Amino acid sequence: MKTLASCFALFAALVATPLAAQETPCDQPDCTNKRTVSAGNTTASHKQKVKTVEARRENAPPSLPSRRRADLPEPVPFTQDYEPTPAIWKLSDEDTTIYMFGTFHILPEGFRWRSDEFNAIVEEVDELVVETSDDDSAEDLGRFMAALMSEVMRKDRVTISSRLSPGNREKWLGIADEVGMPRSFFDRMPLLLSMLSAGLAMSEQYGSRGEYGVETVLEAEFKAAGKPIGSIEDSGEVMRALMAIDEDRLLAQLDADLTDWNGENIDALFSGGQNEQNEATNSSSSDPENPSPVEVDVFATEHLWAKGELDEMSAEDFGGNAVGDEIYKVLLIDRNRAWAEWLENRLEQPGTILLAVGAGHFEGKDSVQIMLTERGLTAERLH
Repeated sequence: MKTLASCFALFAALVATPLAAQETPCDQPDCTNKRTVSAGNTTASHKQKVKTVEARRENAPPSLPSRRRADLPEPVPFTQDYEPTPAIWKLSDEDTTIYMFGTFHILPEGFRWRSDEFNAIVEEVDELVVETSDDDSAEDLGRFMAALMSEVMRKDRVTISSRLSPGNREKWLGIADEVGMPRSFFDRMPLLLSMLSAGLAMSEQYGSRGEYGVETVLEAEFKAAGKPIGSIEDSGEVMRALMAIDEDRLLAQLDADLTDWNGENIDALFSGGQNEQNEATNSSSSDPENPSPVEVDVFATEHLWAKGELDEMSAEDFGGNAVGDEIYKVLLIDRNRAWAEWLENRLEQPGTILLAVGAGHFEGKDSVQIMLTERGLTAERLH
């Protein structure tokens, strides 16, 4: 059974957010050494990477507190014994070509996701379009985050834990401990943002970072090449739509999920429920009295994406309940419909562009491609 928490483990493939972790600058003299880091099939100096991240941070809106890189556990190792071929679609008419590429907003260092075909497209296109570029989002998100911080720090702010069942209050605060966030701040934020922050922090603990996310890499490349970078939506509007979801209903669902959770395995809470974890553990062991732990590939979804294998994103991935359905509608259905309209209108403007947005938007029965079909347009998959 999916939980409310498991919804927010999907954000890396769905929405670019100001809460996504960025590297905290180190204070050591050798912080900007010449070590190289992989970005798919290309490399860039670590020094330039740090400068890019620092520049993004200087212009960024107020953000939530995050753990220093030195305090994080060692990244979870991974192996890629395949050549990446992530899915690419083409929408075109006589004088316009739009390449559609699904992304992950945060990825572990060294994760390969580029193919020769994708690199050729990057060279070909005139413009990059992302969900909301850094430049476009700064002002509006700055206002949103400033208002949020003011609200969170009010002395009469009612905490989340005080609205939970007594037996679940310590479980809730324990989540803050597990993801390295201050209890007081975690407990005072709007519930949706607390859960979103926790989900992103879980990914960060595994080793995923914002600076290795697809859009971060591509925006740096297009800026260096002097090519324009546009946005398909306003991220402030997306956050406001999420914040408009009835928090009482979110809270009731969270309380039910915490009641079912044993409070010990946070990975089980964020991956879909303690019961499923227990069943998988017991079925894998020949000794039911002493079950062996189940090894879970925390980057399984990223590997499927890099191989070009599509998942069937659906409302059930968000819990299969009324609250999950509402989150699914805000995050996917409404945005995909708006994006399909944007794409249809963009065909009226000649040129060649690369649209790079969360991979989840190109999966399932409510995908952007389906929305385009409803408008009489067809996006062709290239491989």
